[in-house]
Amino acid sequence: MTAAYTHLTDNKLFDLLPAILRERDAEAGFPLRALLSIVEDHVDEVEADIRQLGRNAFIETCEPWVIPYIGALVGTTPLAGDNRVSDAASAEALFPDLEGPSFVPPIGLRSRTDTLKTVYYRRRKSTLPMLEELARDVTGWPAHAVEFFERLVWSQWVRNRVRMHARATPDLRSVEAMDRIETAFDATCRTVDVRAPAQFEGWENIPNIGFFLWRLLALELPRTSARRLGPADDFRYHVSVLGNDAPLFSRLRREGDETGLATELHVPQAIRKARFWRDLVEHRALPAPRPGLTAFYGAPAGFGALPPAPNASLFVAVDGVEVPPDDIVCRNLEPWGQPQPNEVAVDVARGRLAIGSGRLPADDVQVWSFMGWPGPLGGGTYARTPWLAGEEIPARRLFVDDTGAADSVPTLGAALADWVAEGRPDMIIRIRDNRTYAENLTINIAGAAGRFLTIEAEDGFRPHLRPDQTIRVTGINEDFALTLGGLLIEGAVEIPGSLGRLRLIHTTLVPGVSVALPDPDQPPPPDPPGFSIRAAAQSGGAPANTELRIEMAFSICGQIRLPESAEGVFALDSIIDGGDTAAIRGPGPGTSAPGPALHLERCTLRGPVFARQIDLATEVIFDGVVEVQRQQTGCIRFSYIRPVSVTPRRYRCQPGLAERAAIARAEEAGPLSAAEIQTLRQRVRSRVSPEYTSEQYGQPAYLQLARTGATEIAQGAEDGSEMGVWCHLKQPQRTENLKRRLDEYLPFGLVPGIVFVT
Repeated sequence: MTAAYTHLTDNKLFDLLPAILRERDAEAGFPLRALLSIVEDHVDEVEADIRQLGRNAFIETCEPWVIPYIGALVGTTPLAGDNRVSDAASAEALFPDLEGPSFVPPIGLRSRTDTLKTVYYRRRKSTLPMLEELARDVTGWPAHAVEFFERLVWSQWVRNRVRMHARATPDLRSVEAMDRIETAFDATCRTVDVRAPAQFEGWENIPNIGFFLWRLLALELPRTSARRLGPADDFRYHVSVLGNDAPLFSRLRREGDETGLATELHVPQAIRKARFWRDLVEHRALPAPRPGLTAFYGAPAGFGALPPAPNASLFVAVDGVEVPPDDIVCRNLEPWGQPQPNEVAVDVARGRLAIGSGRLPADDVQVWSFMGWPGPLGGGTYARTPWLAGEEIPARRLFVDDTGAADSVPTLGAALADWVAEGRPDMIIRIRDNRTYAENLTINIAGAAGRFLTIEAEDGFRPHLRPDQTIRVTGINEDFALTLGGLLIEGAVEIPGSLGRLRLIHTTLVPGVSVALPDPDQPPPPDPPGFSIRAAAQSGGAPANTELRIEMAFSICGQIRLPESAEGVFALDSIIDGGDTAAIRGPGPGTSAPGPALHLERCTLRGPVFARQIDLATEVIFDGVVEVQRQQTGCIRFSYIRPVSVTPRRYRCQPGLAERAAIARAEEAGPLSAAEIQTLRQRVRSRVSPEYTSEQYGQPAYLQLARTGATEIAQGAEDGSEMGVWCHLKQPQRTENLKRRLDEYLPFGLVPGIVFVT
């Protein structure tokens, strides 16, 4: 065998040929091998298709299009499933260099699980634990089912079943029991409510069964640095690295008994102070030696001498020394108060810590906790492997962490210094921890040998970047691309030079730059910049950033200030929160200077928008006046637009669509005057407008549509889901799936009530 083809190892058909034929093919320049490689590609496709045909016979491994056919075999009616969702086409076109292959987020439509467990459901039909499990499986949300007749006050009859819990007078001395009133785990009893069961009323009646659903996620934040409020010896800390108040959430955990019902420990919700206090009291009441964990508090595996607590929701370590549960106290830290020397006080409702004097001064207070969040958006510890830079991309790779490994550096500044020292090549800097990086960052792209720089977090991490207000991108290089992925940035990005592309992928530029609460004992900090992204229109007297593209996907930022001559803003499933000022406009001194062209899909914009043109806006909430210069170009569809806006043509947008429908219904009874039409328009406009659970970034339900908001917005997207940034969650479809299944599995005569807890 000649040495010409000894390196060939991946040519399956070619390797089956006799050696004499391979030698002759090598002498001729491998024409036969090239032909067989083409045949081999098609053979591989046929073999893969044959293998998939075998997998399609099983619901666990079949392709999405097969699910309805398998469902027909077991007699299940089809539900809205993820096979009908195709919201990733734009992302695939914008980000071809990412890992992929699919950018469709996990939307929670469980048609596969529903079909898989059809027989299982029917064997346990009509039992309350089965109905609770059905609600959880079909919607993808944690659920708790309640038979409301158990909450009715009963006249006791000793010869029949005695209901000792059905008493008219609750235990008013129990703070914990009173704190559960009007919640899913309320134990007090009431008289009959004959109204139909709804979100806030009509619960307590004999035929009613309530299904309480928790829509917010509990995102794990392992080993983050608590934010100290004052100087180095101060005892006041915020659990949030941003220094704001936010409730601590409990971990979502599996039920210990699959045939039982969920308890308060099995759902992701804000930890109640009364429940956390009782948890610590019950721990201290145990005989010594007590276990080093409670229902809510405990150490992660491998940390210190405490036993691992995989189901715990909170843990604190001061300078690497674990704080045992015996030293944790539940306190109201509004106003602040310092506990006993060895204690650590926790305010779970505000996310505050107070450190005892015996543990001070503290260089680093590390916290393992959970935060509430509507979905996978912005910097977070959720899975986002498809959105990482592809492994096949030829680039220098450098890691940032505190492990001291040979392939890593300890700070982001050191990584950027290595990038500069190597001549600014194509580089991917990946951060592998959740630390806070308080570093001044300046990225000079002038004369870079490469064409891109990527700074991203490893999958499952959320590092916190805290520059001195701004990350400056200096120099002129209109062929250069800067990518920020998976980061929480408490600052802004300023481009005084000229850049080609700025990409934000699952990244947060905190709206308003900072949400930290001020320290009343310290002088006020300097005012932060009023923007999240700003690019200069000129550099050195010449036009700048004419090729600049801002590309965002599943990201959050504040005000964007871009010159009109820039190529545009391309935002997918993102939030641009301008607050009380313009969300997007030009960088000029005027408050209504137009910005560049816009391409928006499934976004929420707060504040006015001034742009050269809108090429496309679909399923967008413009929570502010929109003014574009070129009205003859582009289209806005299935979106909410303020009535006084100046836009290109609109298709099925609100509140215009609701206005026309209301006028048409009113005119069926007779013609309307101009004054009557205007009054009707004003009534519809006041009703059909965005309402949010919270408008403050850092709160659990940030820009989540309110439960009492207009249906036209909550179901106004093209596929019937909600408008705005949380469209990809498909919450109306998940709710409708549950209603359809309850029609099939609920016993005759019972009335379901669906209640969204979060």
